[in-house]
Amino acid sequence: MSNLELREFHSFLEGVIEETSREQRFSIEQVVGIILSKHPQRLDRIKNEVMALGLRALVRNNCRAKVSSTNNGADMFGHYHVGKRVSVPYKDEKGKLRWDKKRRTELSFEDLDEIIARWDDRRPKQSRDRKDFDDISRRAAPYRDVARTIGEALEMAERDGR
Repeated sequence: MSNLELREFHSFLEGVIEETSREQRFSIEQVVGIILSKHPQRLDRIKNEVMALGLRALVRNNCRAKVSSTNNGADMFGHYHVGKRVSVPYKDEKGKLRWDKKRRTELSFEDLDEIIARWDDRRPKQSRDRKDFDDISRRAAPYRDVARTIGEALEMAERDGR
């Protein structure tokens, strides 16, 4: 899809949004319904891009989800506000800060240290995520020398009643 087609669709979409919100409160479902029922030809021209956008949104939502549908055992991260995949900072070959998504069950102690170090670079306001990662770090600390991952360390802490 060309930039012209994309701009054209955005203008069209803006018009549909404006038109529907004049008559009543704004509703995403109503806008989607109008496009699907009254303007399928417009959607047909950009369906690949719309599908790619939708898939990216689904992947992001899945990575942020807290509960895994494929987890067979106990979820050691269940009561923490930590997504199934966690952004872990690292330096690329040129020394530039990058972010990798890792399964929370495969986080290493070095990963946890890097995540917490990035928060130390920020303002002092503590977020819920920061509190959870600090608690994870505290609970996992006694097992640094025996566990391969944070997930294993949390299992050991749970087993030991910590």
